[in-house]
Amino acid sequence: MTTRIGRIPYLNSEVFYYGMAGEPGIGMAPLVPRALSNAASDGGLDAGPVPLVTCFELEDAFKPLGDFCISTVEKARSILLFSKRPIDELTGAVVGVTGETSTSVRLMKTLLTMRFRVTPGSYVDLNDGPNDAFLLIGDEALRHRRGVSGYPYLYDLGEEWYEWTGLPFVFARWVVRRDVDDDKVRWLESLLSRSIENGLADVEKIAASRQDLNMTFGEVIEYVRSFHYHLGDDELKSIQRFRTLLSQLPPDPPDSGQTASAGRLVGI
Repeated sequence: MTTRIGRIPYLNSEVFYYGMAGEPGIGMAPLVPRALSNAASDGGLDAGPVPLVTCFELEDAFKPLGDFCISTVEKARSILLFSKRPIDELTGAVVGVTGETSTSVRLMKTLLTMRFRVTPGSYVDLNDGPNDAFLLIGDEALRHRRGVSGYPYLYDLGEEWYEWTGLPFVFARWVVRRDVDDDKVRWLESLLSRSIENGLADVEKIAASRQDLNMTFGEVIEYVRSFHYHLGDDELKSIQRFRTLLSQLPPDPPDSGQTASAGRLVGI
């Protein structure tokens, strides 16, 4: 039986799948984080790097797969908030959110509310007209990492989290369905461990294949190597800290719309 694996199609996840394509018994579905969350919730996946907030929500159906994760250290580099005014002046602002995000939007709301003590007027999809600030993640954030015209303020949310807490930030954690048998779980752990090791050893090949991001060869290598792909004590502390903060987060403003799809980048 084919094991259904969610594949996040971002540069920061390439090492998970290095050499995995074509492996007998593996079926991979390219899914951005929010779509991966939905697929896991709907029973469409057996395993994958599930966004952290979804891990919290699906604990009854999924369990951790080894210690594999996507974690930033001092910076995220690809979780970026672009703003027309300083971040501590965003009370009442309209904040656009990419429809690809699942965890990053919760991180943004936590930072705005609890670190910077601001309350935006609404959170909207990027298709929904002009905004005062907007959030991009993954490869699209990398393409605009040098800034966007009309948005002079740029904030790396991984960096903001680290400066506030002194901890890395875990954006996703590999999980597997609880009904997957133990032999298959051990096989997946071995496959992932080997993929990460080989991917990091051959990161130059990954860089050579990803010249679509307006990044130099060296920048791609530095970016991939900046992530932690295994949980350590600090990552576990960060997960618990974030979970506690989420439980204290007030609900969104009543007029906030649902973030549906990435679509056109308003203001770009």
